[in-house]
Amino acid sequence: MISFKDDNPVRENERVCKCISFLFPDCFKLSICPKSRKLVVPLQCSLNMLEGDTGCSVWPSSLFLSEFILSYPHIFSRKSCFEVGSGVGLVGICLAHVKASKVILSDGDLSTLANMKLNLEKNRLNTETNLSETSIENQNVVKCIHLPWESASEKELQNFMPEIILGADVIYDPSCLPHLVKVLAILLNKKKSYIDNREGSILNSFPGDGKVNDTHDLDASSFTAQRINTSEVKGIINDAVDLVSRADPVTYISSVIRNADTFDRFLALADQADLRIKDLTSTLRPFDLLPYMKSYDRSSIRLFTVT
Repeated sequence: MISFKDDNPVRENERVCKCISFLFPDCFKLSICPKSRKLVVPLQCSLNMLEGDTGCSVWPSSLFLSEFILSYPHIFSRKSCFEVGSGVGLVGICLAHVKASKVILSDGDLSTLANMKLNLEKNRLNTETNLSETSIENQNVVKCIHLPWESASEKELQNFMPEIILGADVIYDPSCLPHLVKVLAILLNKKKSYIDNREGSILNSFPGDGKVNDTHDLDASSFTAQRINTSEVKGIINDAVDLVSRADPVTYISSVIRNADTFDRFLALADQADLRIKDLTSTLRPFDLLPYMKSYDRSSIRLFTVT
């Protein structure tokens, strides 16, 4: 971690450069694994975790989602991907590494967006803010767009039509949840408008009981992540086949459930928007690619799909 010298005396604005090194185990034989068995991602971020709303810091859920992408590259390779609340851009960098056909990153905070673009350039990725068809097909180009959830229009969102939507730690503020759910519903819905689709209702389901779980049973203390071992790799990759072959858009959200009431609110809004949520935490566990990072508590993070 390298500190940048700054004439600004306010410590809250201080920037550091963190190099995140993903270390691939010997059993990892996929083509995305560098010869050095190490992928180093330099990121400029803030020492103040709340600067730029939540965008200018490296959060545990973004580390987890990045590990997931690198562990299952076949899910994201040659797919158009759209991230809501992209923060420092770590997830987008990993998507580009596994050769997603399109990578569009969005954030509602302009200072976070500027910092994200700088990070993409640090990682030798070209950035663009326009969405011309000629450039969006270039795998070396990552799109960065300013997208406040509360002002995003249905027409604007329907221009993207991604195959995969991603979000890391986006379920945190109850006041933002209606806007987040609206954005997800529009991006996931190919055929009908979001307004028309809200008239239906699909029961949210989690593994085990076929109904919405009580969110008080879904807090971090009840969940223990298990480290993956090589004997499980084949079976877990087989579990991912349906996700790779599915034709409809899907959202992957990694999140720490800090407040059960907030998560309960998210489930209720998703149900009203005819969205189905499934917990994949124990089904698709990523490799532990950050074994040296002792402060990173993987056991508190959940992985959900939204369809």
